[in-house]
Amino acid sequence: MSGCQLVERLAQGPEPAAPPVVQTTDSSIRSYLETMNGLASGDPARQADVFYQVEQDFTRAPTTSSTLRYAAALVTPAHPASSPSEGKRLLETLLATPERMTQEERTLAAVLLHETDVRLKLEAENRRLLETLDDRSRSQANSDKRVQAQLEENARLRRALAEAQQKLDAIKEIERSIIERSPTPPGNRDSALPSETQSPTAGR
Repeated sequence: MSGCQLVERLAQGPEPAAPPVVQTTDSSIRSYLETMNGLASGDPARQADVFYQVEQDFTRAPTTSSTLRYAAALVTPAHPASSPSEGKRLLETLLATPERMTQEERTLAAVLLHETDVRLKLEAENRRLLETLDDRSRSQANSDKRVQAQLEENARLRRALAEAQQKLDAIKEIERSIIERSPTPPGNRDSALPSETQSPTAGR
């Protein structure tokens, strides 16, 4: 059986060689990643030193690599000098002439630009939502003020009504007191009239 298998393999020809393992290196983008890592460290002193050095390199010689490193620093969040809008502008400028960059640099610039676009859109959406929330809060505050004013007006009217009712009750009490002190009940006033005012035929 082993012999048959060997003959069969020989008839099929030599086995295809395994593809060579491509050794890749990130040396071309390592400096950019180290810059971003230093700015994202959370150490204010280190962040300031890293950004100062990157900014100085870009100012002295704005080459493609120094511009890309500066743009990467600008779009890196969580450090005081972060400026995603300015970093986006530099990345777009670099990608407008991709032939000046290596393939790794073009890939890095494209990824950073995409992430920055997403970040800026989210920040704009957050601002819009905050403005909407503020508008609704102000509207609710105005509504609350109107409700409070209406409640105060209702309370004032109730107090005025109570005072008017008290005055009316006092007037009724005065009238009742006057009636009670009257010597002739109101219903018998006609019978108390003098006899000369009566009809001449009343005695007949």
